[in-house]
Amino acid sequence: MTATTTKAPSDIDDYPSLVSASYCLSLLFSAYILSFVDRQILALLVGPIRADFGISDFEYSLLAGAAFAVLYAIAGLPLGRLADRMSRKYIVAGAVVVWSTMTMTCGLTKNFTQLFIARMGVGAGEAGLSPAAYSLILDSFRPAHVSYAMSVYKLGVKIGGGLALVIGGVLYDFYDGLGVITLPLVGLVKPWQATLISVGAPGLILSLLFLTVSEPKRKGMIGSDSSSGSIPIRQVMVFMWQRRRVYLCLLLGSSLMAMAQYGSAAWYPELFTRKYGFSKSEAGVTFGTIVLIGGSLGVLGAAWCASQLKQRGYVDANVRTMFVAAILAIPVMVAAPLVGTAERTIWLLWPAVILSGSYLGIMAVSIVEITPNQMRGQITAVYIFATSMLGMALGTSILAAFTDFLYKDDALLHYSIATSNGLFYPLAAILFWYCRPAYQKAVEDSAAWRS
Repeated sequence: MTATTTKAPSDIDDYPSLVSASYCLSLLFSAYILSFVDRQILALLVGPIRADFGISDFEYSLLAGAAFAVLYAIAGLPLGRLADRMSRKYIVAGAVVVWSTMTMTCGLTKNFTQLFIARMGVGAGEAGLSPAAYSLILDSFRPAHVSYAMSVYKLGVKIGGGLALVIGGVLYDFYDGLGVITLPLVGLVKPWQATLISVGAPGLILSLLFLTVSEPKRKGMIGSDSSSGSIPIRQVMVFMWQRRRVYLCLLLGSSLMAMAQYGSAAWYPELFTRKYGFSKSEAGVTFGTIVLIGGSLGVLGAAWCASQLKQRGYVDANVRTMFVAAILAIPVMVAAPLVGTAERTIWLLWPAVILSGSYLGIMAVSIVEITPNQMRGQITAVYIFATSMLGMALGTSILAAFTDFLYKDDALLHYSIATSNGLFYPLAAILFWYCRPAYQKAVEDSAAWRS
């Protein structure tokens, strides 16, 4: 791509106040939490949904993974382009309304096909959040603070995923204990349906708060023929192809981590129920607490480690941190489902979850800090497309396929989890290590236009 760089002298000082930036971040963080609650809630509802619809593990995995991920990935591309051109706060507000409404709609479905379509709607709505959110965070926080701000936002993955299990389990057991549930205008609903309706409703209120956000000025612009707006997708693809070693390694490495992580997150609650005899609330609270606390520690800890490495002069600090985390995660992620007792599994899950999700915040920073402003929404959408199609759609279904087609026994779910983790983490580590030299050069090149 032929381009000249432009950088307004005032960009460095033209940031919102810390109070305004923090307010915007708090709303984005809340939205991200709700998105993962609505996305992950089905992990607690495997049994009742399978029983009602008469489906297998693999068919259920299509509801939890592919139904959501395919439209989430595809819709993210045009919505990412919109985030580079239009008001980002309105895009986020509209996205929250759509996915919250569709989550509630999931609770009204009566068969597999209806639930599949409703889950596609949830995915389409959630696709509008992160491309706009990444761009808002980069333009709201000064460079010295942006890694921490992004890591706080990405905490929503672990807090939302954990709360989905904790709240979902408690809600399901609560509604299950009520017996017959009848809602006005809806009629009779099952406990799993009432649970979905309950977790979808808060998003409608949150969406209104985004209208009060002051949108920051765009910064870190790279000049081109289209410098007044977003850069055409063809030029974005050329930009990425010229830096293919760094972008492909980051996209594929994060996708492999996501494949292992989404697979485990989708099936561990069922493992506790199926193998160890936990109730829904026990499984949700147990695994959800580990995800919420351990996952948060991992995201924040990785940001701190990367920051320390940067202070010591490692330009590739983000990628180096992800490489180490992937290597350390291998033994505990493989061993945790195989140790034979619930107590041992729980103990090993703490370090496993801390390490497995630590890449989330610094991966997001790794991508946006080497990407010009007018491309951030579109390249973020490409990142989401890759991690969704490979991570969420394939990760959840590959693990279920191991159970149904390789081991051919629902009782051997623990082998499927171990197999998945044993394949994906080593491959991710190799890609991150190979990426380091190219990433270092990309960071050095980006100094010409980064504010």
